[in-house]
Amino acid sequence: MHRIVEFVGCTLIEGTGREPMENATLRIVDGRVAAVWQGPERPGDQREPANETLQMQGKTVMPGLIDAHCHISYGEGKTAEEVDVYGGAEWSAVRAVWNAQKVLQSGVTTFCDPGSTWNVAVTCRDAVNNGMFAGPRIFAAGRHIAADGGFADYFPTWLGMPVSAEGVLCPTAHEMRREVRRQVKNRVDLIKISGDSQAQDTRQDVGPCFSDEEMSCIVATAHDLGRKVTIHSRYAKTVAAAARAGVDWVIHASYMDTADIGLLLDKQIPICPTLTYTANIVQHGRDVGVDPNYIETKRRELDSLVETQRKAMESGIPLMAGSEAGFAVTPYGQWHARELELMVELLGMTPLQAITAGTHINAKAFGWDHEVGSLRPGRWADLLVLDGDPVSDIHVLGDPGRISAVYKGGVAVQRTMPMPSRRRMGHERSLTVSSMPLNR
Repeated sequence: MHRIVEFVGCTLIEGTGREPMENATLRIVDGRVAAVWQGPERPGDQREPANETLQMQGKTVMPGLIDAHCHISYGEGKTAEEVDVYGGAEWSAVRAVWNAQKVLQSGVTTFCDPGSTWNVAVTCRDAVNNGMFAGPRIFAAGRHIAADGGFADYFPTWLGMPVSAEGVLCPTAHEMRREVRRQVKNRVDLIKISGDSQAQDTRQDVGPCFSDEEMSCIVATAHDLGRKVTIHSRYAKTVAAAARAGVDWVIHASYMDTADIGLLLDKQIPICPTLTYTANIVQHGRDVGVDPNYIETKRRELDSLVETQRKAMESGIPLMAGSEAGFAVTPYGQWHARELELMVELLGMTPLQAITAGTHINAKAFGWDHEVGSLRPGRWADLLVLDGDPVSDIHVLGDPGRISAVYKGGVAVQRTMPMPSRRRMGHERSLTVSSMPLNR
């Protein structure tokens, strides 16, 4: 016995960039899209009556959002110590599945976690897939593969990198290959490279923390084992090296040399700029205690990021949409749709282009476009029902009051908005030795 649900009379956004369909019917059979048609005339092969018919006049139906950059293990930390050291594996995992509910209720039905402390993202994914907890579909990475002096190598050399950290130090090509194999054994979907070197923070003319041979070693090993690869790469030489190595997408590309756009374009390597994280630090960083000097650094980065991504978009490089949710400045469930708003406001995308970035293009980068990211037949019926038209006003997606319903696999998501707040525990925060000023 099939379970058939029909959404009738809606404005339907497919997700692939096609213009919205007015007076549309969406037919769902056993949780997947079976057919879409316009007007009252029913296709001849869709005669079996529906178990449930939902009248959607005045509503917009579109694919659920996909956030390509959401760190579910980070717990909205303010410091590297909070993210990498405090909390513990058990607490981080429980906290992650709790936060995943907030992400789903906000309209994000799939996300990629490109870098996790412990193996929390994989654990959260499996708990959701097993029906133990409500949450989005998760495309999960493990710890960033890092080299000495690289972006994720935050702590002093004498301390090393804790086993809890978001990164794992791999000093040789042998260790890099072994770490990829270890992560695949531990069921990751994605390998994350921490590509930038700390030297690039002061000299952008220097290179990444990996040689071309080392980076190619990581990518080739991951691809041989059937896994995608992404890379943290703000600086120009890291982006170019990543393109030569054949990564599946690059993250940030804030200072990419426009002369290297052709490298990504030739291979159709997408960019996930994560405008939201940088813009939120600039606009809201003071509210969560961000150092004013760092805010100014991020202000300069945002200017470069906008200029670079406009040129990338105009050249034809696909842009992905990711918020970098998981930090104090990007809390779960609140900012996921803002990436689409910023793509419209700062990059000059049309709302429909931004919606496509936040649905189909993200799904295609993951290799999941035959399962999610559009409302084409055969895909999971992961969708949003909206009071309003996001093609006319992209801000509709970020307004919880305009989200009438969220469906995952054709089943309505229980939305208790807002979710209850939780108290941050002492063991998940950096320790304050003294709050007294030094000069007394």
